[in-house]
Amino acid sequence: MRVKVLPAGLLLGLSQLPACSSASNDGHATEAICAPLAPTECPDPAPHYPDVAPIFEQRCASCHTGVGDAPWPLNTYEEVADWAYVVRSQVLNCSMPPADSGVVMLPEERDKMLTWVRCGFPE
Repeated sequence: MRVKVLPAGLLLGLSQLPACSSASNDGHATEAICAPLAPTECPDPAPHYPDVAPIFEQRCASCHTGVGDAPWPLNTYEEVADWAYVVRSQVLNCSMPPADSGVVMLPEERDKMLTWVRCGFPE
């Protein structure tokens, strides 16, 4: 398991990003209630990367390419696992996806991602 160590200031700055978004009937992003709970245990069976990969592909990879100004890539298991604890923090505090991105993450998708990280992000 590889873990990225980030400066405390970066994590603090990341926590100040906009809240979650939701799509209104006209397709425009609107602010929504986002209050995921961090799981306290891992279910049996634990979710594996193929269970969460579609969420990363649909909700994250379009921005997280690692190319140019795009932040760290989230396209493969290795890339996602490297950033698992940052992903957890951002999903838990509803700062990703950002409200102005037009990307909507469903509560059950957040829960699945958080559970996968809680279980040690099995491949």
